[in-house]
Amino acid sequence: MVAIASLAAGQAGAAASAPDLPGQTPIVAGESAAARTAVSANKLRKGLAAQLRRGGGVSGAWVGDPQTGATLFAKRAGRPLQLASNMKLFTTATALARLGPDARFATSLLPAGELSDGVLRGDLVLRGGGDPSLTRQGLAKLANRARAAGLRRVTGRLRYDEGVFDRKRSVPQHGISGGRFAYLGRLSGLAMDAGRHLDPARVAGATLISLLRKRGVAVSRRIARGAVSRRVLQSEPIALVTSSPLRRLVRSTNTFSINYYAEMLLKSLAADARGRGTTRHGAAIARSFAREAGGRLYAVNGSGLSRADRASPRSVGALLSRMLESDEEVREAFIESLAVAGRTGTLARRMRGTAAHGRCAGKTGTLTGVSALSGYCDVGGGRVIAFSILMTRVSISRAHLAQDRMAALIARLSQ
Repeated sequence: MVAIASLAAGQAGAAASAPDLPGQTPIVAGESAAARTAVSANKLRKGLAAQLRRGGGVSGAWVGDPQTGATLFAKRAGRPLQLASNMKLFTTATALARLGPDARFATSLLPAGELSDGVLRGDLVLRGGGDPSLTRQGLAKLANRARAAGLRRVTGRLRYDEGVFDRKRSVPQHGISGGRFAYLGRLSGLAMDAGRHLDPARVAGATLISLLRKRGVAVSRRIARGAVSRRVLQSEPIALVTSSPLRRLVRSTNTFSINYYAEMLLKSLAADARGRGTTRHGAAIARSFAREAGGRLYAVNGSGLSRADRASPRSVGALLSRMLESDEEVREAFIESLAVAGRTGTLARRMRGTAAHGRCAGKTGTLTGVSALSGYCDVGGGRVIAFSILMTRVSISRAHLAQDRMAALIARLSQ
């Protein structure tokens, strides 16, 4: 089991993605010794109930011991509530389990014609593989590798292929204001810079042409989206670049709550299962995984950018418990993806100085009037407690205060 207190080491990545921004609660460093003493299971239940009431709104919580299967606290635990970015727990858990922590997403250059003596007599195809982390630097590596492989001239044009995914650029965002792209880049099987461009695939293609020409590869500036034959797709790549392992992408997704990564990973689940990635089919795979874990999930996207994304606290708890039973690599990749209280990501400025500081790790979730916190607390002696707190119709600051005090109580549970 990964010790939660060690998770902060090496946790780095992209900045947080709105609307689930890092928060800070008015819990000061240096709590009194009394606030760090161990509590019994009975005192834990009473304390959790009191804090949940103080949080207000329509809220539910579940706390349990995955090792024994015992439920330590439950209030409205079976009621489906809005998940906000807690939806990312289901998306990333499913991706790790189905694709594997070491899975990578490749972006490749393929020959649509005969390649001989450095001359490609035909078109050059830029094929996207759904890499959510592709940047200009990644395309520069691709251009370098094509040049190193001996490519000197292309007689045709560059064609770009994003067919690993459908061409829907956004996802269902029921009840979320601000526009489809306010909190999410444009999705594509071939996109750079987190989908910030109006036509992600075309921009990636144009960028590659420029990079190749700078490296002495003679290639026309003509560019087109092209249907690519199965024969070309199955040909040996001239060059390719791959993403970081999935475990690192998942870590960025959860620690910093990156909506774009979550939606790209959801489509990748469908692409792996069906040959083409769609949000609808990816959500169905996540729902199926939730059922296998013993819970029930209502999901229309992968990031939580919809008020239709719902699950009960008990169902979130079932997922968390299931992930602790996974094989070692999957389990550790999932746990390491969570923000650590008082140290990293969206929890970096929360719970500092409390019993939860460095001992609890979790996933936050925030929409207007919605706040969530779910994860694990290491209570010592090799014992890990799982919890899920889902709160709706609440003040976010008040909800954060209640959640943080609840996590601190869980961290104080006597062994």
